[in-house]
Amino acid sequence: MFKNFWYAIAFSDEITAKPTRHRILAQDLVLWRSPDNSVNALSDLCVHRGGRLSDGYVKNDNIVCPYHGWGYGADGACAVIPANAPDRPVSKKARVDSYPVDERHGWIWVFMGDLPEKERVPIPDLSFMDDPTYRAIRGEWLWDANYERVVENGTDQSHTPFVHGGVFGNPDDAEVREFEIETTEWWARLTVEQKSPNKPSGGNPFKKKAYVGDPPPVLVRTAYFFPAIVMIDLTIPGLGRQVIWDSNIPVDENTTLTKYVALRNFFPTPWADRIAKKMVKKVFAQDDVVVSQIRPELIPDEMNGELHLRSDQMSIEFRRTKQKAIDLGYSVLGTSEGSKSRRSIIASPYRREPGLENAWVLPPTAEGAKAL
Repeated sequence: MFKNFWYAIAFSDEITAKPTRHRILAQDLVLWRSPDNSVNALSDLCVHRGGRLSDGYVKNDNIVCPYHGWGYGADGACAVIPANAPDRPVSKKARVDSYPVDERHGWIWVFMGDLPEKERVPIPDLSFMDDPTYRAIRGEWLWDANYERVVENGTDQSHTPFVHGGVFGNPDDAEVREFEIETTEWWARLTVEQKSPNKPSGGNPFKKKAYVGDPPPVLVRTAYFFPAIVMIDLTIPGLGRQVIWDSNIPVDENTTLTKYVALRNFFPTPWADRIAKKMVKKVFAQDDVVVSQIRPELIPDEMNGELHLRSDQMSIEFRRTKQKAIDLGYSVLGTSEGSKSRRSIIASPYRREPGLENAWVLPPTAEGAKAL
């Protein structure tokens, strides 16, 4: 798992003035919305006696610990300690990590790391989600699998005829056609024409019109935005375009929470939402059967730890990108909060602030996997 990246961890309307708990990178956060509509994200761990701030409440825009009433501001600094005399100053060490938050296109993004703003990998461009000609549905799926396996599965071309036969491909004609791949430092995108299932509808539940001869191919674009985003973009002949955008949240090493939005520019009325939801859930369920059983559970550190073909090029690109993040020291342990008697916290940018270098009770999470 990796620190120092933006993660889309919630839909905008999920965050209100009431505190909510969100687990990512084996660490709990508390999020709430301030009166000015801004969103705050703090470590969900009071430094006094380890109480869960998410079980508390908000008062005067401070998140109040339910155990001893300590109140923390949006910057993570404790502003209220009821047990102290009114004129007693609050210790500089009475603070929790506060993480940068960005809200755009219906998502809440949290930067899980301490890099300065100018050094952060930018959030992907999601302006297409605001296109009024598209109809959107959304949902989530919980996997008993590592998020890297989930991400690779989402961009894998050669599994579709077998795992999704009748929806995305034909197992009797499973050849992956020639494709193009565009790569940058932190993302890659593949474009390929994929043969439709040999069905009158072309395998599309929206389309009932029979084709004369073989149905035309579907233009498929798949992309990953490291570390946790997958986009599947389908142009369906005679119908339109469908884009499925997944945020694959690394809950911990063995659990992934996928939050998704599926957009379409055809049948933009509510009656078609039921069909769209059914189709997306069916695809996730089909993938889950296979992905949850992959061994080893984690992607091998060595590139030659598994056999690769040319049709696996997106997985190869993902692993190269992963290696770059490892080399930069961004990997973190699978149990980022430590053991039952000791806790560590993924460092936030405030730990770099002048005068705050030593103002922390809990140590930063150590770097995890090493490159071999």
